Amino acid sequence: MPAVVICTTNSKCLPVLAASITFYLPDFWTVYLSGSDMVLPKHRTINLPNAATNFGDAYNAAVHEAMRSHDELIIANDDIVLTPYTWQTMAEDLQIIPEEGRGWVAARSDYARGMQNIRYRHEGDSDTIRHTSEGLIIETEIIAPIFAYIHKDVWVDFPPINWFSDDIQCLDMKAKNYISRAFVHHVGSQTCGQDFNACRDDAYPWIVKNRPELAKRWFPQKIS
Repeated sequence: MPAVVICTTNSKCLPVLAASITFYLPDFWTVYLSGSDMVLPKHRTINLPNAATNFGDAYNAAVHEAMRSHDELIIANDDIVLTPYTWQTMAEDLQIIPEEGRGWVAARSDYARGMQNIRYRHEGDSDTIRHTSEGLIIETEIIAPIFAYIHKDVWVDFPPINWFSDDIQCLDMKAKNYISRAFVHHVGSQTCGQDFNACRDDAYPWIVKNRPELAKRWFPQKIS
């Protein structure tokens, strides 16, 4: 069974996430919690230090520790809330999606880019209680692991940056990534903040040095 890996810095939203895990995930799961001494009441909790200065390094360290005992992991942001059906739906999707070549299987949310956002209108969607497309599993190049499943056999490390670390990791894995029918509420930007231009600029030096082909793709105005 998967374990959950969570990294935090300010822990502002962590109590709400912990409550949703307590009520909505089976209690035989293990929770790896980096950056907090919180212990969940029903789940084995392994507390880890978090000395990292960026998303990539923080999750790499915690994931490596979790993979010593677990082949399957859920990576979770510290500012999300599960629903009663989040894991049930994702588990059903994992039975449908072929294992061969499978990378991430990521939940939708209300704070995410592109097709991973619950508000994204696909062809055929209409103004009803739920979009028709919410019943579809979608293959895509890049996901954000806000709440996402991965097997250790396809894992590659995130680069040591905040923004774009998940994009680059998805591309480096060379696997098929999927958006699940599962959903989590995501507060968003609790660590890096709301200055999105600053977040982009912060990642630029590493990307232009280490992934110049992606710098041309993501920062064309700087490369011209």
